[in-house]
Amino acid sequence: ADEDLMQRPPRDAARGIFTPAVVALMLAAGVWSSLANLALFTWARSSGRSDGEAMMMTFLSLVLIQFFNAYHFRSDRHSVLRRPFANKWLNLAILWEIMLLLAIVYLPVLQKAFGTSALGVREWVSIIITAFSISPVLEGVKWLVRRGTFGSFDTRHVS
Repeated sequence: ADEDLMQRPPRDAARGIFTPAVVALMLAAGVWSSLANLALFTWARSSGRSDGEAMMMTFLSLVLIQFFNAYHFRSDRHSVLRRPFANKWLNLAILWEIMLLLAIVYLPVLQKAFGTSALGVREWVSIIITAFSISPVLEGVKWLVRRGTFGSFDTRHVS
């Protein structure tokens, strides 16, 4: 929970959870994720990789973007840099899922089952940069939210 949660009055249940701030974050994340992954796929294909390799890189990037989203969406107003690893269960879940992804990419029996192949450092760097690129986008949206660009958080508690 946000550190200032108990200083705020309760949220109006009639308003629902899809506040303008949450909708703005969801739209920004979806649009950026689409554009970033399309760019990665296009780059992978234009650099001589097969459709399968390009799709695998795009899939891995999409999954990693969701990991970054999980940390960013913990709060619709506060930066991810405020106590980024405070949720130990989220951290453990992400670590577990990263291990599963690596198993799918590098274990021969899983490579055969999922149609994957081992990736080199250059591919991983491209994937991680693409996935991480969601962070400044979402932090920018949160900054706009804090400035009131999408309206106040709630008429009863503007931070």
